[in-house]
Amino acid sequence: MEYIKRKIETIVSEYVKKEFGEDYPVRFLNPPKISMGDLTLSSAFEIGKKLRKNPREIAEKFKSVLEKLEEVEKIEIAGPGYINFFFKKEKYLEEIEKVLNYKRDTEAEEKIIVEHTNINPNKAAHIGHIRNAVLGDTLVRMLRATGKKVEVQNYIDDTGVQVADVVYGVLYIDRKSIDELKKIDKIDYYLWDLYVKVYEKDDEESKQKRREVHHKIERGENPEKEYAEFISTEVLKRHLQTTARLGIDYDVLPRESDIISLKFWESAFELMKEKGVIYFQTEGDNKGCWVMKVFEDGEEREKVIVKSNGAITYVGKDISYHLWKFGLFEKDFYYKKLDNRHYITTSSEKDADKNVSFGKGDRVYNVIDQRQSYLQNIVKKALKKMGFEKQSENLIHFSYEVVALSKKSAKEMGFNTDTDKSFVEVSGRRGVGVKADDLIDELEKRALKEVKERHPEFSSEKSESIAKMISSSALRYYMIKYTLNSMIVFDFEEALKFEGETGPYLQYSNVRMKSLFRKFEEEFGKKPEDEINPPYSFDSFEPKEREELWEAIIIGSRFDNELDTAIKNLEPSRLAKYGFYLCQKLNFIYNNFPVIKEKNQERRKITLFTLHFLYKQLNKVLDILGIEKPEAM
Repeated sequence: MEYIKRKIETIVSEYVKKEFGEDYPVRFLNPPKISMGDLTLSSAFEIGKKLRKNPREIAEKFKSVLEKLEEVEKIEIAGPGYINFFFKKEKYLEEIEKVLNYKRDTEAEEKIIVEHTNINPNKAAHIGHIRNAVLGDTLVRMLRATGKKVEVQNYIDDTGVQVADVVYGVLYIDRKSIDELKKIDKIDYYLWDLYVKVYEKDDEESKQKRREVHHKIERGENPEKEYAEFISTEVLKRHLQTTARLGIDYDVLPRESDIISLKFWESAFELMKEKGVIYFQTEGDNKGCWVMKVFEDGEEREKVIVKSNGAITYVGKDISYHLWKFGLFEKDFYYKKLDNRHYITTSSEKDADKNVSFGKGDRVYNVIDQRQSYLQNIVKKALKKMGFEKQSENLIHFSYEVVALSKKSAKEMGFNTDTDKSFVEVSGRRGVGVKADDLIDELEKRALKEVKERHPEFSSEKSESIAKMISSSALRYYMIKYTLNSMIVFDFEEALKFEGETGPYLQYSNVRMKSLFRKFEEEFGKKPEDEINPPYSFDSFEPKEREELWEAIIIGSRFDNELDTAIKNLEPSRLAKYGFYLCQKLNFIYNNFPVIKEKNQERRKITLFTLHFLYKQLNKVLDILGIEKPEAM
């Protein structure tokens, strides 16, 4: 459909420029009913409003220049100025490859950086981290599906307060050596429990001791630095194993310790002073601090960038990191392989791989929950104040709400559900939350039970493989299907349903189509692709049947528009919803229009065409959503 829209857009734009002497955007809508048309042009309203002209009169002029389109059977003007297009069905089907293989105009030189996951490497990943990772990975897949060049980063805060807290716990509560830590099977699980113990005694003495440990790590003093490096690296490896279970990978893992060692901040600090972005405060509450003026809530305020004791605030480090992301100063990391999948930064040139380079992005998406909105805005303001207005504009906060557990699921996982709320909130310091691996294990166990009940003839190996695909896809879809500003209340039973708006339902629909196509090949001795060649005719269908089939084809044709809109609005749930609608149409056509038993060849051809087209479009959606495609369920 997009190729037709581009034709319409070209004709309308040229006409508007010639007739009215200036450019106006061309707007399209999807008609609410297929009986109202296949595509709607709504530009007459906007142009009419600006020029103070009757939109219907403008629509009439548009119609006169659009009627020559060979793909269009008729054009109707509806209401005060909507232009509805009805396509030539048979011709549209003959050119369906243009729909399936639509090529966008992409800026090949543009490089996009997406940073996501960013789990503090101090304990096991939990369910909230999973939403971040899945949303970030889906955004990456969406952008790459449009031909964009995307680099995926996962920032590792290996010198932060949270790492310092568990280093304190290891040194002063459990008093373990690094050799003892090496013997622990799941170090991230051990540290999960230790993190809770650290905050059981949260008096001033322990707080002061934790601050000292943190400062020593930042200054590179041992044994604190050595413990921090060992713990953060081992926990990071565990996190990467967890995200790999959901099909999530990264290009590079930048570490905060390398930002410190390579003196990124010092370069950023000098640049900010040179640009007059920060200044030294000699009086008031912020005396002795380096501050940046920000305009908030109708008044000018000071944001501390460097504290009076010389400590750099989180936002200060983040500013220097983003200067590197956009390639705005000469500083760079060295890089080495952490494993066979990921590069990690290093401050040692000796260990570096000289053949790789990262950063220098044109646009940056940071996938961070909505609680970080203020700090993300400060970084944008700092870049703008330094004169990097384009980069400030291209720094995008991909914000979302957090995840909680339904009372039922929390109870099943052994947590206290004595709360007035309908859900249980996650808290790492209290140890309340589901570890990501435990969650995936539980989903796999439940999926395996379902597979075995449905297919007792499957081998254990096959059943387990399918169960892993189902559980991964169930979790990914559940994390995507809600709008970003909605809190997710996770529930096991809801996520694993084989019917309704779930990952398994999308998988089931895909498997059902593959089974149908196999049966078709067995019955007729040829593949579906060999049957669905032109010419096409809807003459053997009743009007209602024709409308149902055509509506399914038009909905399948909206894939590119749905993808582009999901990216533009930063709302992956739109694509998840679209995948669900595709499956509903697939199953409706499957249930109401026979293929194998159909005797009329023309009816069989059109029905098979429709199912095969929707199946191909569904596969695109599944790939972007990261939903695996088992052979059977």
